[in-house]
This record gives sequence, C-alpha cells and structure tokens, in this order.
Amino acid sequence: MGWVWKSPKEYGVRKLDSIQAIVFVEAIMVLMADLVAAGWIFKIYLHNKRRSALAFSLAWIFDFLAISSTVFTNPIFQMLGVLFLPAFSALMFYGSVKFLEEESIVARHKTLTIFAPMPVFFIVYMMGVYAYTKDPFWTATSAATLGISGIFVIAGGLLLKETEEIYKTAIKILYVSIILFGVHLVPAALFGTNEWYKPIGFTLSTVLIVTMVAAMVKLTSSEFFKPPKRDDGNPINLEPGVVLVSETEYQKIKEKLRGRPVLAFIRDVDDIPEGWKYYFVTTIPFQGKFKNTINPTNLARITEISYRYLEEFAKSGEHGIIVIDCLEYLTIYNSWESLMKFLSKLRDFVIVHRGTLIVVLEKESLETQLYAQLKKLIG
Repeated sequence: MGWVWKSPKEYGVRKLDSIQAIVFVEAIMVLMADLVAAGWIFKIYLHNKRRSALAFSLAWIFDFLAISSTVFTNPIFQMLGVLFLPAFSALMFYGSVKFLEEESIVARHKTLTIFAPMPVFFIVYMMGVYAYTKDPFWTATSAATLGISGIFVIAGGLLLKETEEIYKTAIKILYVSIILFGVHLVPAALFGTNEWYKPIGFTLSTVLIVTMVAAMVKLTSSEFFKPPKRDDGNPINLEPGVVLVSETEYQKIKEKLRGRPVLAFIRDVDDIPEGWKYYFVTTIPFQGKFKNTINPTNLARITEISYRYLEEFAKSGEHGIIVIDCLEYLTIYNSWESLMKFLSKLRDFVIVHRGTLIVVLEKESLETQLYAQLKKLIG
C-alpha cells in the first residue's frame, strides 16, 4: 500500500511478467479479505451494536478503496486515494479507543507515554524520506500519507494490547499484526518509488492484512465480544448485593437460575445450567470444552470480566448475577489478604451496578475467625 502498481489494462495481460502477476493476485486477495472483514464485522455490529465493530468494519472498506485507487488512472480518484489510507488508520485507532471504552479498560500511562515522541519521529521521518528520495512531491503526498497512517495504526495496536489479559491469543495476534503493519509503512515511503521494492512491499502488506483480517474476525466473533444474553423470563427473587450460601442452598438456587444469563466461576463442570457463561478456575490451560479457563491466581482477570458483565447489564437496567463456586480453591493459591481485597472490590462493583454476587462456601471449610471476617466483609 502507498505505491502504484500497474493494472492489467496498462500492461496487457500477456505482457504481465511473473512479478506483476504475483502483485495482481495479492491485490485481489487483499480486496477479497477487506470485503469479507467489512461484511462480517458489520454483521457483528448489527447484532451487538458495539461501535468498535462499526469502526473496524468501515476501516476495512477504506482499505479496500485505498487498494482500488491504485488501479485507476483517474486523477480525481487518485487524489481521493491519498485520503483512503489515513481514513483506514483513523478508523482503526478510533475502533481501538472505543474497544477499550466498551471493555471499561483505561490505558496505562506507560502505553500513553509512547505516543509522546511521535510528532518528533514524524518530522524526522519526513526529512529522511526527502533526503533519500529527493522528491518533494512524493514526500509531501505519498510519504506523508504513509507516515501519519503508520503512526495511528501503531497507536491503535498498542491500545488493543491493553486487553490481552481478557482476549489472550486472539487479541495478541491482532495487535502484533497491526503494529507490524504500521511499521512496514516506513520502508514503503522510502523505497516505494523503486520498482524492486513494490513486490516486496505488497507481499508484506498482503500477509499482514490477511493476518489482521483473520484475527479481527476471530476476535469479534468470540464469546467475550458478544454482549451477555438478556433475561427475558420471570425475574429471580434475588436481592442486589452479596449472598453467602452453602452447597445445599446453592443447588436450590442453581435450579432456579437455569436458563438465566449468569456469570459463573466454578470448579464443578459436570452440571452447568443452560444459559450460563462459565469459567473453569484451574491451573491447567485446558483447550476445547474447557477453553474458558482462568488461573486461580489471576484475580484481576476475574474482577475485569465481572465488571464488564455487570456494566453491560446495568446499562440496560437489568440484574446481573455472578456465582463464585470456587472460593476454597482460591484460598489455596492466594493469600487471605489478597482474597479479601478481591472480594471487597467485587462487592463494590456488585452494589454499584445493583447486581447479585453468590459466594458458595461451607462454613466448616474456613477457620472460625476467617469465616467471621468474610461474613463481615460481605455485610
């Protein structure tokens, strides 16, 4: 992207050498990937109304237009083509910002400080391109387009990295490919006018775009990205707040909650009610049936997932219910102080969002003093 490759009409199909043929095939692959991504992610947007999905969908439309603009010789369309890549990068950045907002994640200061020197880097980059190419028009148009686009694409990738704790491999592949895509635009500005670089640059672009598309489709199709199912049945008589119940009481409550959109962190995966969104708390990273696993030491992730769930329900004025049926197991891998801080924060989230937290625990499993402290904390 960012350089002009000649179309079959300009060369004549018979005169296309092997390199031009490869570039042409890669361009078709990218165009198809763009359309698939735009259509699929827009479908996701229509389902869950997440603005990040809409932004990402539109971004792929502009990438499609950016690639298409290199084929046409119409000066007006080519002039517009200079805007398509920056529009793509702007939407990728905006989508990343909205994604963090929807996930209720605040970017770390360490991440934000990386953006500070970018204006200086951009000027140095522009000076370097002009010094190398000696072409003021290329520097002021194509190189500037590639440079500013690269900055915002990289920034978007860095923001997406903030959600790695929740989305793990899916988001890691995406943000790494996005950052690499932004970085690869720098040599495109330097060598984009050279014939030898065009097939190399376009191949890099193709690989990265296809990877980005695949990762983004996987991400937006994941259960994490989907909003929790709404409770359309009769309301369960559970008051907002925290409830400490025994195993026997829990079994009775569980029967009432079958078919409800409950969020559960559990150890017993043999009898999971239909409609529940559950996480198997274990130290073993199972795949397949138990792919939604959480390490017992990762209390921060349990907190984050719970907060997102409660916030989603609170926005629609509905009652979120969280079950923790693994407290004894958590005490093995965490200090009591850490566990109390975790439950205190979770309790506050539940109260603020008028949800219910059900903690399953047998009184005999804890020392009398610790059980009393837990009861006092839960209130």
